[in-house]
Amino acid sequence: RRYRTIRSSSASTMISGRAIFMLCLAQVFLLYIISLSFQFIAIHRIDDSLNTNNLITFAHNNNNNNARSKTRGNNNNNDGITARPVIAYVVTLTGCGNTKRYTRDQAMGLVTQGAAVLRHSISLAHSQPSAKYDFQMYALVHPSAKECSSNMSKLGYTVLIRNTPFANGDIQKQFLRENVDGASCCGAKEYIKLYAYTLVQHPVAVVLDLDSLVLKPLDELFDAMILEDYNGDKSSSIPVHGEEANSLSRTNNIDAFYTKDYNMVNAGGEKYAGVQGGFLMVRPSEEIFEEYIDIILEGDYREGRGWGGKYGYFFGGMQIQGICAYFYGEKHPEMGIELDRCKINSMVDNPYFRDDDNKKPGQCRDGRTECEDCRTTDISDILSVHFTICQKPWECTASWDAKSTRLCSQLHSEWFRIRRSFEETRSDDDLRQLPDIAGAFKPETYFGYCKHRGLRGYLPIKI
Repeated sequence: RRYRTIRSSSASTMISGRAIFMLCLAQVFLLYIISLSFQFIAIHRIDDSLNTNNLITFAHNNNNNNARSKTRGNNNNNDGITARPVIAYVVTLTGCGNTKRYTRDQAMGLVTQGAAVLRHSISLAHSQPSAKYDFQMYALVHPSAKECSSNMSKLGYTVLIRNTPFANGDIQKQFLRENVDGASCCGAKEYIKLYAYTLVQHPVAVVLDLDSLVLKPLDELFDAMILEDYNGDKSSSIPVHGEEANSLSRTNNIDAFYTKDYNMVNAGGEKYAGVQGGFLMVRPSEEIFEEYIDIILEGDYREGRGWGGKYGYFFGGMQIQGICAYFYGEKHPEMGIELDRCKINSMVDNPYFRDDDNKKPGQCRDGRTECEDCRTTDISDILSVHFTICQKPWECTASWDAKSTRLCSQLHSEWFRIRRSFEETRSDDDLRQLPDIAGAFKPETYFGYCKHRGLRGYLPIKI
């Protein structure tokens, strides 16, 4: 019995000691688990903090890049810092030959000549060391001219096929509805130029005809339209027309620059002269585009008087030249500024009425008492050219009237100089053409690209 008691007591003691040991072991294990848990929580919080800081830094950098993009414009650079605003240059095609003057093949070839040299002239202007802006070329092409646009993309143009932005049958008033396709080169199709206003991804769009040439950077004009803090001496640095310098100094929000064609109006109608359709610089806006369409559909073009009874009673007045004059002259005179046509979109035109004019013989066509004769302008003062009166360079014209000969010859020489520069940039030996100048026909003007006078004497660009 005593043995049993001692054994029992001994067993109890052993069990009690084992229990205490297991309890201690369990406590140690529990403390280890708790310690690991705290370490995990601490590390997790540190990671969260780092991730949060990284997200904040990324968001901050991203916002800064977005801000630069908004203030500096679009670009193709990867760093997002050296971006420059991208100016849209827009040309239009509304037909493709099959006329009395040109066959379809001839039209396609002539489109190529104008498009190639115009684009290269713009590229040279934007390559100047002082240039602030990049550029992108667009061709707005009516479906009927699609075949003639086949070379445009090869020349660096983004081709946009666009139909007339309204149906003639929707025009409310009969006279315009029945006549909008007449009294102009292109009829209602010319209104595809209005699509330039829809290029809202660009701060400025410049509409040019294919027979145009840019001789100098237009940065001062872009600055005036884009920069909110523009404080240049606007009246002297921008070549405005006449009293427009006063308007320029009063406005901080310029939405358009244009020139006028005073050759299209009769004496007494100078105030309502049309906007020259070969040059229009605008701030793109869907709202303005829609307002133009509303004006057209309203159809308030009055027979014998024009838009609103005032603007556009001349050749082409039912289309762009008339409606833009009406828009910026009557509807929104605060939005647009007329430029000096002797220096921008220069056509080398005679600024005076003929001496035998019944109303204003020998007087200025624009209504001023004194006016500059664009035929005598120094070529160094000209920013852009429109080959109308001087004729198309690819027609190899060799003579002009006495007062226009000097400047027309110089401007043709500039076109062919830029044509040669374009050829020099081409890497394909089968396409590049650099004819010998020595002994060529009028080499100082045509740089070897005219064998003789006339279109048949011209050496066309190969594509």
